Amino acid sequence: MRRHLPGLGIELERLEAGPVVVTCIPDMANVAWPAKAIFAGLTRADLEAAKERSPAGTVDPAGDTVALSFNCYVVETPDFVALIDGGIGDGKERPHRLAWHRRETKFLDTLAALGIAPENVDIVINTHLHADHVGWNTRREGETWRPTFPNARYVVSEIELAYWTAVHEAEPQGYTLHGAFADSVLPIVRSVGFEAVPSDAQVAPGLSLRPAPGHSPGMVVVSLETAEGEVLFLADAIHHPLQLGDDGIVCNFCEDPAMARTTRLALLNEAAAGNTILAPYHFPAPVFGRLKAEAATFRFMPLEIEATGQPASNDAR
Repeated sequence: MRRHLPGLGIELERLEAGPVVVTCIPDMANVAWPAKAIFAGLTRADLEAAKERSPAGTVDPAGDTVALSFNCYVVETPDFVALIDGGIGDGKERPHRLAWHRRETKFLDTLAALGIAPENVDIVINTHLHADHVGWNTRREGETWRPTFPNARYVVSEIELAYWTAVHEAEPQGYTLHGAFADSVLPIVRSVGFEAVPSDAQVAPGLSLRPAPGHSPGMVVVSLETAEGEVLFLADAIHHPLQLGDDGIVCNFCEDPAMARTTRLALLNEAAAGNTILAPYHFPAPVFGRLKAEAATFRFMPLEIEATGQPASNDAR
């Protein structure tokens, strides 16, 4: 279902499963991203083929672009409020990523419209520490970056934190992760601290991590148990629906492309077999869906289409 926020003029996708509510808040939505900037090996012919099997509007061969969103998820349960991934953030210095540079958005206003103050967030999970997943860890107060969610447990895989800490310590200019380590990770380390946990840790009742290495050495996906079954937050295990139709397409930014592919295929096969509800980080709306296996490929079936009974077509793939 969708929730309209009239004061902000936006609609948010929501999943309601018994007492659990999951809301997708895109920190950046439906951006036309240069295809080769994320999938370097794609030709015009590849994009034409991908357009036929991908949701309408998500692949533009003429413009050589693919549509991406940057989806943060808020989980509300009777026991806790959790934010899964921290987006790009506001006011960050990202001169090499101009779309992320010195942004001013209504992200916190959106949370407030949902009735959630920063002080009410109990858990922040960083699935990994890339710059587009940690930005809202902190916000600027004067010249200082402070935790946006001062009462939250900030959770990250111990492998991920150790890896990027070592990289940062060896980086003389301090530009690790486009500067995100300095402004969105270190301020947490030096203030409230991270909970650096095993990659299969249970974070809270019904909320647990699963290892998903490849894109980043310590990346995890997040599993949520609900009355509707498992909801799996995919982080960057998959970046775009076109990868569902061609398992050889790997993101340029995967640290270990072969491992990333292995991880992705294992997660997708398991999700299809288990009828798992997926919540991808980079898919444009509609974001909540299940997978249908078709030979060696998969089709993404948005829950919106299931609910309305509309036939599956290219719009649902």
